[in-house]
Amino acid sequence: MSTADRLLTMLDLFTLDRPDWSVDEAAEAVGMPTSTVYRYFNSLSRSGLVATVGGGRYILGPSIIRYDRQLRLTDPLVRSARGEMDRLAATVEGKGVVFLCRLFGDQVMCVSRASVGNTPFTISYERGRLMPLFAGSASRVILANLPTAKINALYRKYAEKFEQHGLGNTLPAVRETLKVVRNDNCFVTVGEVDPGMRGISVPVMASGKILGSLTVAGPRQGFTQPQIARVLEQLHEAAQRTVEELHHWISHTATAVRNS
Repeated sequence: MSTADRLLTMLDLFTLDRPDWSVDEAAEAVGMPTSTVYRYFNSLSRSGLVATVGGGRYILGPSIIRYDRQLRLTDPLVRSARGEMDRLAATVEGKGVVFLCRLFGDQVMCVSRASVGNTPFTISYERGRLMPLFAGSASRVILANLPTAKINALYRKYAEKFEQHGLGNTLPAVRETLKVVRNDNCFVTVGEVDPGMRGISVPVMASGKILGSLTVAGPRQGFTQPQIARVLEQLHEAAQRTVEELHHWISHTATAVRNS
């Protein structure tokens, strides 16, 4: 393992369940000498990625906030989707929340969210929060559009989760289930992640590659079947315009670089 990998391992220790660590605790957790972990924590402190809070304990540092702001403002996919998400949120004002997700390792992460008006309900998909890959419409449309090799690898690791979430108890069965979702180009769920909530999702695809998913989620009683059909139509249009905007951004950036 390289030094860079070890530094990233240090950062991965900090979670919501365990937000602060001492050097001794971290050394025991990762199986490294205390002196090595102390040196790594010092390096991370100098860069602002971790900070001390007294008593020899460390938490994530202010550089994380700086990088998060930069991502909000400059991430190409988030930037390309922002206007479309705001328009969708205005359409379903008070009835639902719009969010954009992308794959992160073997999970799904919400990377942007939009809502308008009062939303007297709670949706688990918050920016930066990791969510399961096997449950929820936002995850399902991403999973269904992953390359075959990736799906095969996931099945080898998580066969019981595929079965648990009704995706199939054999690899051929899983492939068939996901093929239906892929052909439908959308997925609608009720209560898979948040009880009583409906998720309506479409994939965001570019050149046959899955970039993420766009979702409208809200109380199940807030959407009639005709309204669901209309939301799906709007989601597909938003996903298409997002990809067009992304391609425009990439082309503009490439031209600017060539001319610089």
